[in-house]
Amino acid sequence: MAPTQSQSEANPICSAENLAGGWSQGEVTPEAQQALDFVLGQMNTAAKLKEILSVRTQVVNGINYAIEFEMDNGEVWNTIVYRSLKGDMEMTQPAQQGRLCP
Repeated sequence: MAPTQSQSEANPICSAENLAGGWSQGEVTPEAQQALDFVLGQMNTAAKLKEILSVRTQVVNGINYAIEFEMDNGEVWNTIVYRSLKGDMEMTQPAQQGRLCP
């Protein structure tokens, strides 16, 4: 039986390698906060944002933001948002509970 990869090894977002066109560790910029605000506005929850735990970015024809965040009820969520060069946003991975890179 072939060995299986862990989720973090299989998920290119979690890779520590800095590859051209790949994902890299980012900072909580106003643009990343705006991307998360876009997601929070679509979530059906009474909980409020406690903090952004991590941001990873990928430069494409715009920027992809992979964001891990914690709500004030202790739940950890993650999402991916695409921001076009014009500033339009699209949630490419809906918010889901759990760590981005377990």
